[in-house]
Amino acid sequence: MPIYKTIALTVAALAAISMSADENTGITAQDFSYLFHLYYDNSQLLADRDFEFKYDVIAAPYEPAEVSTEFPYRGELFNFAGEVAANFVFDPKSGDVHFVRGKVQVRAPYVADGERAVFYDSQNSPILTIRVSESSFCNDDGICNADRGEDSLSCPKDCKQAVPVPPSPEPESEGTGDSQGLVTGLLYTFAGLGLIGGLWWFFRKRRAAPPSTPIPPPGPQNTVQ
Repeated sequence: MPIYKTIALTVAALAAISMSADENTGITAQDFSYLFHLYYDNSQLLADRDFEFKYDVIAAPYEPAEVSTEFPYRGELFNFAGEVAANFVFDPKSGDVHFVRGKVQVRAPYVADGERAVFYDSQNSPILTIRVSESSFCNDDGICNADRGEDSLSCPKDCKQAVPVPPSPEPESEGTGDSQGLVTGLLYTFAGLGLIGGLWWFFRKRRAAPPSTPIPPPGPQNTVQ
């Protein structure tokens, strides 16, 4: 998806949040997903050489793909701490048993502190690794980098949220519930703004990056930066 469409969708979403803050809604990492541009060649997976960037971050929630094969491929998303942050399953043939070679697009859940995506074949062997760290605004370094969009809601590992002191019980006056809902909604709005700011930083860095160099022929496992 072109960047201007991504920005338009996210701005529209944030506008909706501002108009209904009392509904406790907001933009989170779950509102985005990865779209990997791959090439399938006789059971092997490669990064598609026709794309300058091997994946995009799109403004759409991840929805698991429908898989009918008994031997699907799968993927894991690792964060900077080396933990498996998300999993996904897909069929590169999309149910076509006669498909042996061609372009494949794979959707995966977006991870705010994602470092790499590892793809496995139907035998559970790793066959491709793609780095996704350039699109991650949470880096799990223990420092709350507000300038990159990190906050306690979107990056809880780096931005520790203070434990609130329980307030003393008081009679609830008229309008108190609405005020609390508004405050909570605004917190989610700011978290959404932080997420959008982090993704804006990612796309800005992409535009400034030099053209990628040709990818060497793959070995047993292909790793793409």
